[in-house]
Amino acid sequence: MLTTFIVEQFIPHNEEFYLNIVSERLGNSISFSECGGIDIEENWDKVKTVFIPTGVSLTLENIAPLVATLPLEIKGEIEEFLKVIFALFEDLDFTFLEMNPFTLVNGKPYPLDMRGELDDTAAFKNFKKWGNIEFPLPFGRVMSPTETFIHGLDEKTSASLKFTVLNPEGRI
Repeated sequence: MLTTFIVEQFIPHNEEFYLNIVSERLGNSISFSECGGIDIEENWDKVKTVFIPTGVSLTLENIAPLVATLPLEIKGEIEEFLKVIFALFEDLDFTFLEMNPFTLVNGKPYPLDMRGELDDTAAFKNFKKWGNIEFPLPFGRVMSPTETFIHGLDEKTSASLKFTVLNPEGRI
């Protein structure tokens, strides 16, 4: 059930950028475009992507292909923004992060719309950073008391503890 909505102030802007970071099996892919916003699908050929293998730091050299065509007056700011967002992505154990679009306000990056997915198996090490975050169940699903108990144990350990009642009328 949807219970929370965010209403944001309109920010006047002239340019829109696209940023996407996705965790993959062997590292992370970072995609960037100078043509973000509602028309991103029509400009998909302008999206540039680099792959950063696990354990490799993000440097100006490995993101250079993403920002190669940016004007010099904003290139440094966008490079720094990419580095900071990537560090945040890794530190908070995101599996997906997309800003479509973000813009520049007074020369500084400003996300206008953002979507992120956290790796809930990392809750045991990030509970202080994440705060009181809840991972919603699929629509229409309600946990039984036993499932809730096991889920609570799972959140407090690095072990993987899962329990789902498939047939509440069944017997073991």
